[in-house]
Amino acid sequence: MNSLSSKQQLLQLLQIQPLELHQVFSAMAKKPELDIAVLAEPEVIGPAVSVPAESYAEPDPELSFAKDLLRAMHEYQPQLQWRLNPACTEPKVQNGLLVTPSIELLQSAQQKKLLWLCLQQES
Repeated sequence: MNSLSSKQQLLQLLQIQPLELHQVFSAMAKKPELDIAVLAEPEVIGPAVSVPAESYAEPDPELSFAKDLLRAMHEYQPQLQWRLNPACTEPKVQNGLLVTPSIELLQSAQQKKLLWLCLQQES
């Protein structure tokens, strides 16, 4: 009995009101089989849509910009891997993979800003 009163005191102190079930929920909880027929109907699913595979290329580690970026990634984002995608228009991180446009495009001021913003969001 003492523990019950201490629980009530704690609820009052924390200003927590016990929850009450609404009648609709109580009725559903007592008879869950009522809606089983609706859930058991099979759902028609269309054929799978093929998604074109994107082609990724590894950056040339001999290029000075690539060296700098790889060094920075190794130091600050060691879990990321970097790949180039010619179809990509701006840097993005997908499942631990930094995907960027070509190094030539990446060297523009706007792309560099987007790259650093992208890397900062991942940290």
